[in-house]
Amino acid sequence: MFSFEKKSLILALLWWTALAVLPRLSEGAAFEALKAGFGSISGNQAPLWIAKEARLFEKQGLEVELVYIPGGPRALMALLGGSIQFLNYSAIPTMTAALRGADSVILGSSINRPDHSLIVKPGIKSVQELRGKTIGLSSLGSLTDILLTGALNLNGLSERDVKIVAVGGLAERVGALQVGRIDGAMLLGAQMRAATKLGFKELVNFSKLPFEVSLSALISARSFAVKQPETAFKFLRAWVEGIYIFKSNRELSLGVLRKYTRIEDRELLEDSYNRDRDLIELEPLPSLSAVKSMLGILARSQPEAVNADPYRFVEMKFMTEMKKGGFFEEMKRQYPSAKN
Repeated sequence: MFSFEKKSLILALLWWTALAVLPRLSEGAAFEALKAGFGSISGNQAPLWIAKEARLFEKQGLEVELVYIPGGPRALMALLGGSIQFLNYSAIPTMTAALRGADSVILGSSINRPDHSLIVKPGIKSVQELRGKTIGLSSLGSLTDILLTGALNLNGLSERDVKIVAVGGLAERVGALQVGRIDGAMLLGAQMRAATKLGFKELVNFSKLPFEVSLSALISARSFAVKQPETAFKFLRAWVEGIYIFKSNRELSLGVLRKYTRIEDRELLEDSYNRDRDLIELEPLPSLSAVKSMLGILARSQPEAVNADPYRFVEMKFMTEMKKGGFFEEMKRQYPSAKN
């Protein structure tokens, strides 16, 4: 029986062999260099990681450097400042900034419902018992902050009834729980399941709450996408093919998850893969329904969101043209085992 490590190595070798026969750019052609950010170490980012590891960006003529930037506001600042050209993250910080006049826009969205859980110490039995407790999340103003506030409001509490602290990434939040620095944490993916294996308790499952959010959106500056549409198309094609590979090639995907999450537990990786495979959509067009839902969430603290036009926050052109041009049908033929 092969170990997980040996099996992943064998599959990786087979994959690289397959890549060797892909059409290549002419010898003299230069790759277009870009930087793309991702905001969490979670399986919902896996299609982006696969696009990098499987050389899908190179297949499109791009040389892409991936940059981990935890926390939505910080990641968005990097995008708007030009340090990165694309960002794979929740759409909430993007919409918050756009309401204030920022140039950020949603080009695609592969997951349109929250997959977070509020994980707490075993002694906490209800949301009401969070009063006076310390809750850790990625950063203030991020999706985790807004979701937590929404859950508290649904249960008759406000953010003033708890102490909310910015802890950082998912691994940092699990660590803060373990050492007792916080009483609860907003988690998802393998880290959420790791925390429950350590004895912590799921208090709130956000996928069961009446929220629809673009959890994994592909974001850019509208000015960049409009001025360089072919670059945007190339990046999106690589990302979408990463989705099809993720949903059709379990072992390769597990190997990529293992590399980026640095989790060795096969059971945790399998659990994360299965959950995200079911959540990720094969045709990741921007969801106007999710945008309307997010505007409703944001309207609680940002009155300007009440009458905002949902089309203001999305650029439908790219995914719509890819669909009309048959790109998704080609992906389905190339990866027939990829299913929603």
